[in-house]
Amino acid sequence: MSSLESDVAGISLPGPAAARRRAAQRTRHQLTGGVLAGVAAVALGVFAVSPPDFVASPDPAGSPSDSPTPTAVPTTPTQSPSPSTPPVEPSPDPSSGESPGGGEDGGSDSPTVPAGALLTVDDVENDTSEAWAEVDAGASGLPCVPDIPGDAAAVAYESPYDSHIEQFVDPADGAAEARLEELRDELTGCAESGGDFHLIQVWSLSGVGDAGYLLVWNGPPTTPDTQTYVTASLVRTGDFVSAVFHGGPGQDYNAPAQPRLAVLAIERLCGALGTECPTTPEQERLFPEPTGDLDGWLTTDDLAEAGLEALTDGGQVLDSGDEGGPTGYGYVAFTRDPLADGAELLEQRQYGDPMDPGGPILIQERATFADAEGARAHYAELVFEANQFSQPGDVIESTGDVSVPGYEAATWRAEGSGEFASVFVYGAAVSENVVTVVYYGVDQVDVPPEQMQQLLERAAQRIGG
Repeated sequence: MSSLESDVAGISLPGPAAARRRAAQRTRHQLTGGVLAGVAAVALGVFAVSPPDFVASPDPAGSPSDSPTPTAVPTTPTQSPSPSTPPVEPSPDPSSGESPGGGEDGGSDSPTVPAGALLTVDDVENDTSEAWAEVDAGASGLPCVPDIPGDAAAVAYESPYDSHIEQFVDPADGAAEARLEELRDELTGCAESGGDFHLIQVWSLSGVGDAGYLLVWNGPPTTPDTQTYVTASLVRTGDFVSAVFHGGPGQDYNAPAQPRLAVLAIERLCGALGTECPTTPEQERLFPEPTGDLDGWLTTDDLAEAGLEALTDGGQVLDSGDEGGPTGYGYVAFTRDPLADGAELLEQRQYGDPMDPGGPILIQERATFADAEGARAHYAELVFEANQFSQPGDVIESTGDVSVPGYEAATWRAEGSGEFASVFVYGAAVSENVVTVVYYGVDQVDVPPEQMQQLLERAAQRIGG
């Protein structure tokens, strides 16, 4: 990761230099087997967390030369419970049952949980491509992980990289739905308790068992460079609730929670019960709450009409007065400075796929002027300079313009040359006292000229709400 970041730091890119910052937005995204591998996905400056070591570099901000510090080597968490861990209601002493390792499939036995209901070492090794060893359940030291219920069967594994996996299957005897909600509330309450504890994500999970949740949080033990990150996969089926906790030290967590361990756990449990259970996960993000569509900005339906159905995550609006906010247009061909031309405010919003950090992203910016005359004067200069813009190796063409009562719009397309050539589509529009620009680096899905023109017209029509 360090070498990747240093390699791209000095490259002159034709695309936006703005930060890839995202606000969370609820999405319902069907996952296929290929997505469930739980492996790392690396893009320019964005590292989607791999479950074994929970290490990820922060979202990049500014130009590629501002790449974040390379990921630190994980440190060993203490095995004793952190004194800063908030108190939770004690569960019955798990030692009242058989000792860990006494079950037929490893872990602790339960008189009401069938044999074979727990994850095996082969399950976790196949999922993470790491070597794991079974250890005593209930001794992971992971923050906010609850005590093992007295009637539950449990198992735990540890990797050489100080990662931990702990699972218990809790028989709920007709109250599985309430037990699932109780467990989620207990975990979110601990993760939101302040201090070193932070709740990062909550997803509802359907299509796996009867219902479930995926949660991500961090907490102690901490070092100057790392915190302890934990994902929880909670699923109920019939009268049972399965809870899998996977955690370890890391620098950051900017990937969506993955459902693979939930799927493996429910496959084991349902197999032991002799029942068939659904195992096609579908996630909906609950926390942080989605921003949703905003007046004056493109909507996710607008993007879908342009063929960008995956970009369902519209971020929070950053303005020129915010830390990390825009100080000029983020695309290199827009050389005119709106603030120098009298804009009172410059704002930016980004749209991406919440299930694909570092993937395709579209950026819209809006410059607000004191009056329509100032906005149209700036737009005329902006379009003139964009038509004159050139960059070595790029083929740039004007792909259309429109002038109708109420707004004007123009679009362009830039195609690079060579093995790693990039393609950008971009445009500008003016309506009332606002100039807006839109730019998108083509990745997987192209936006043809007619669709880009339609998107810019829609952006102009959205101005003013």
